[in-house]
Amino acid sequence: MPENITAFFNDRKDLWLKDRLKKAKDDEIADLQQQATTKFSLAEWLPDAAKRVGQLSMVSHPSKFSHPSAKTSSVIAKVKAENDGYLRSGNVDYPLDVFGNAAAMDVFKFLSIELSNGKTVLDNFEESNDVLIQYISTSSLKFEDLRHDFLKIKVTDTTSKTDHLVKQVYFPIKQNQYHLLSILTPSGLITELKQRVDKIRFSDETKQAKENRKKNESDAIGYADIYDLTVTAYGGTQPQNVSVLNSQNAGRAYLLASVPPSFENRKVTLPTRDFFSQCLYAKGYKDTFKHLQELIRKDLDGVTGQRKNNISIRKDIDKTLRKIIEQILFTAFCIRQYKQQWSLSASYQNLPLSQRIWLDDCYQEEREENDSWFEEISHRIAKWILDVYQDKNIVPQSYQLGDGELRAVKEIVRDLLNEDKEFF
Repeated sequence: MPENITAFFNDRKDLWLKDRLKKAKDDEIADLQQQATTKFSLAEWLPDAAKRVGQLSMVSHPSKFSHPSAKTSSVIAKVKAENDGYLRSGNVDYPLDVFGNAAAMDVFKFLSIELSNGKTVLDNFEESNDVLIQYISTSSLKFEDLRHDFLKIKVTDTTSKTDHLVKQVYFPIKQNQYHLLSILTPSGLITELKQRVDKIRFSDETKQAKENRKKNESDAIGYADIYDLTVTAYGGTQPQNVSVLNSQNAGRAYLLASVPPSFENRKVTLPTRDFFSQCLYAKGYKDTFKHLQELIRKDLDGVTGQRKNNISIRKDIDKTLRKIIEQILFTAFCIRQYKQQWSLSASYQNLPLSQRIWLDDCYQEEREENDSWFEEISHRIAKWILDVYQDKNIVPQSYQLGDGELRAVKEIVRDLLNEDKEFF
């Protein structure tokens, strides 16, 4: 266990001696080396470090990312992990950060040393590890006193102190009542983001894959990339004044692009007679209908021709039908985005009124108040699906479907159209 600790003291000793030995006379070298050995021995350095640890605080959300001079309560957010789909504290495992007097950061480096049991020095102090206790006792130091002092770095501040230098926002809770929220930075989260992005972009595997691409050679895995990244800097030329993690990242953090997608203008075919025959290209749905045919075949008994009513297969059939219907509704949505009142011109007077109400937003009020168009459109969508399914050019070996299937498909159509009505 003590090997890494010994290496830490040797590194500190070498660093302390480096400049001093350059300026020292020959008769001073031995004395300096003795001073270094004493200064960076367990018996001397640990008590001094235990006094200086009070200048540091472990936090999950430092305030100094807003401004290096900001002084707020030391916050350690203890948030339960939830499978809620959010990228947030609690759902990502990352180390706590540290801020405080930069001159005392060597104490944190010591506490962060990983020992042979895979845990840090701080973790071993916290757990009162027997091997660490024995190691400390060789220097006639009191383990419990050192433990008490070092664990102060993790003491949660019970005060609620903010600072005018921290970004703040008034959050409404009731009529004329607000919470004043101070915006703090999850430094561990942005560090984890940076590490993951760097791994995606600069790992050895990615470098090799890019090299293969330059040589026009195949790569078994390939590589991914993230575009439109913005790099932001914290702390200027003194990133260590913000926090330890910020210093380790050289003050750099990534901002992912957060802008609405840009869509290309598409040419919209406006139906003059019938939406289903003029705007829906049946062959464009061919793969989906083939998948539907495979599912229906699985659901039919090859001997009796009766349905097995397998729940899993029926759910897959339902999902496939919904996919087809959603594609149809998307085409209708694209037509709706065209200018209002397009269907009022003479060119579109042969288009059935139910389809004009459905497709032209100038009929929005009538669409919401009158359901007659809804029944007609749901029937037409269901009929179009069944007609295409039984088209031998689309599904060569399709089964003959009857009134029961028509009613089932129509019911799914009604559900999705209801959602469509609520949205528009």
